[in-house]
Amino acid sequence: MEQLTDRIAGVSPQTILIIVAVLTATRAALGTTRVAAGRFLSDLLESVLIALVLVFLILRPFVAQTFFIPSGSMHPTLWEGDRILVNKWGYRVGSPQRGDVIVFRAPRAASPDEKDFIKRLVGLPGDVIEVKEGYVQIGDGPRSTLYTRDEVRSVLGAGRSVSDPTSAPTLRLTTDAIWLGTRRVTKEEFARAANKTGGHVFIVPGKVLRNHVMLCECFVAEDPAYRYAPQTVPPGHLFVMGDNRNESHDSHKWGMLPANRVVGRAELVFWPPGRIKRIARDDGSE
Repeated sequence: MEQLTDRIAGVSPQTILIIVAVLTATRAALGTTRVAAGRFLSDLLESVLIALVLVFLILRPFVAQTFFIPSGSMHPTLWEGDRILVNKWGYRVGSPQRGDVIVFRAPRAASPDEKDFIKRLVGLPGDVIEVKEGYVQIGDGPRSTLYTRDEVRSVLGAGRSVSDPTSAPTLRLTTDAIWLGTRRVTKEEFARAANKTGGHVFIVPGKVLRNHVMLCECFVAEDPAYRYAPQTVPPGHLFVMGDNRNESHDSHKWGMLPANRVVGRAELVFWPPGRIKRIARDDGSE
C-alpha cells in the first residue's frame, strides 16, 4: 500500500496532463449518450478530472506536497519512514528563514540524480559559518593539556581497531560528561584515566558558529565530530545541515545550496499516527 501511495505521489505533471486529456476525451464521448450508465460515468469522470487538476496541477506544484523521509540525517527531528507535508506557497510570498527545515533539489555535487533532500537552514547570504570539533581540556593556562577526539578515545581505551574501523563506540561530548555509546564517563573519571587526578577538566562539545556566535541547538542529535573552516555564504545561496550532524550529507561536504533549488518548508509530520507533530523552526539563538 505504501509503495502504491509513493508511486501516485511521484506521478509527473506530463503524465497527469496526458491522463487529463484522455479522460476529457472519454467524458466528451460519454456525454453524447442517452444511456443512464453513460451519463453516470460522464459525471463521475468530471469529478475525477476536477480532483486531478486541483491536486496535481494546482495544489502540488504551487501550494503543498507530501514527502517521505528515507534516511536518518535529520534525527531526532525526523525519522526514517516519516511522511511530511511541505509548504510550497510560503516561499512564494516570503523568504526562507534561519532554522527552517527545508526540502530542496540537491545540487549535482550532492546527488548526481538531483533528488530531493531535507535539511535545516543554518546560514543565509552574508553569514559566516564555522564548525569546530569538540575537545577535552585538563587544567588552565600554559600547562593545560588539550585532548582531541582521537586522543580522548585513546585515553579511555576505546580506539578503533585496524581490522574493524567501525568497532569503536560512538563518541559524544556533552558539557558535563563524555559518552562512549551508552557508557558515561565523568570529568573526574577522565582525569584519572589521563593520570591527572584532581586536574580541572573542561569538556567542550563541537559547536557551530554563525557570525562568530555559538548556536544553541537543542534539536541536534550530537555535536559535530569534524571541523569546517569559516566560510561566508555567498549571495543567492544557503548553508544547510542535517540535525544528525555526523550522519548528514550536507553543506559541510558538498558546499553552499543555490537558493533557487528550495522546494518548500517542512511543516508537519502526518504519518505514522504516533509521530504526528508540527515541525518547529529553530534558528539556534539563545
